[in-house]
Amino acid sequence: MRTSDRKIRNIAYLILAVAISAALAACGGGGGGSTSSLSGGQASASLSVASAPAYPAGTTFAVPAASPVGTSAPPDSTPAFDHVWVTVTKVALIPSTGEEFPDRDGEIEAMDSPGEGGTSGMPGFVIFELPSPAVFDLLHPPTGRQVARLLNRFPDLPAGEYSKIRVYYSKVEGQTSDNTFVPFHATAHYHFDVHFVGGNLIVPVAPDPAGGIKFYRIRIQVVGLKIHTAGNSGNVLLRPQVFATVEPAEYIVSGVAGNVNAADNTFDILTSGGAVVPAAFGASTGWIYIDNTVDPARASSAAGDVLGASGLRNGAIVDVIGTFSPGKTLLAEEVDITFPDVLTGLVSVGWNGDTFDLIKPPGEDNTVIPMPSRTGAYYDNAVDLSRLSDTDIKDHAAITARGYNVAGGIDAYWISIGPVVVPR
Repeated sequence: MRTSDRKIRNIAYLILAVAISAALAACGGGGGGSTSSLSGGQASASLSVASAPAYPAGTTFAVPAASPVGTSAPPDSTPAFDHVWVTVTKVALIPSTGEEFPDRDGEIEAMDSPGEGGTSGMPGFVIFELPSPAVFDLLHPPTGRQVARLLNRFPDLPAGEYSKIRVYYSKVEGQTSDNTFVPFHATAHYHFDVHFVGGNLIVPVAPDPAGGIKFYRIRIQVVGLKIHTAGNSGNVLLRPQVFATVEPAEYIVSGVAGNVNAADNTFDILTSGGAVVPAAFGASTGWIYIDNTVDPARASSAAGDVLGASGLRNGAIVDVIGTFSPGKTLLAEEVDITFPDVLTGLVSVGWNGDTFDLIKPPGEDNTVIPMPSRTGAYYDNAVDLSRLSDTDIKDHAAITARGYNVAGGIDAYWISIGPVVVPR
């Protein structure tokens, strides 16, 4: 995967595609209900990362410095890596200070300023610190919509114009084919900036229409990744070649599903502020299932692709992203579902027809009822989210069943098998 100038290409969905709603972040992904009061002036942003063959045509680049870092041929001692592990600690949106352009040769890592821990002294500087650091392999990231949803937490964006995204990381390690770990340049409290091209992110004073949080999709696109060893110090350096674009704004409304009508593909969103927002979905609506019972960052678009709207019932905790019709119905482009109930334990013996029981104290509801059927439910590996099947339900298998409590147990749509392992 290494070229003569050590540029690693075709990096798909690098690090930041994450939990879709800021409102979900505020409520922890579920439990008691929603967070949005539908008040005016709210905006949130979703970050995702994808590969790109090149910068968009017409991109304006910064004027290169007299001796830009990383443009000379790297020494032959630069190692080749099978993996590049990056530990990300926080991300930020930075307001515009005038004309700023991406660097054709990659973004330079820079030391945080003394005020960087909060606002960096900049009005409108919006920062999100992860509850715990996230570790990603830049060379083998998740693909498609099955991505770790960890960093997308920008609630209540102040009005203004933002020109850059700042990515903070504490450590970068390269792993060679013989499992040797090579630390990159000491990166404690370091960051690199990603510039918007084709237009900055502009957040107005209030959303229009004032019916939900205005929602911006921001895509970070990776053209390449330059890795080389500095000639004098011997430090291994990282310079990602990236840019960001803003996609058309939509709206996000969070709450609890009610009045679900499968016959006409409609439901209501009952918000914490007391508003009832009608919503509708169709064949093109995307579905993502999010788990806040084991790990708030776990999500499965694969389960959403398989189950679709079948897992939507009254009481589901939802984030709905879309646009409003003239009649003020939210037309859902995407629905994120967090199931309100979960049952965990070890399988007792195995299948009993189309259900199975968990080992529980006498008197507890312990029956798992796969939905919409034994073979139609979604099964995956709790460790890596790879898809499994009903044949993997065996005696004493560890189970996390998510769905809706019923008499005797749980109607379970998403069933994970095995212990949950926190990534390295």
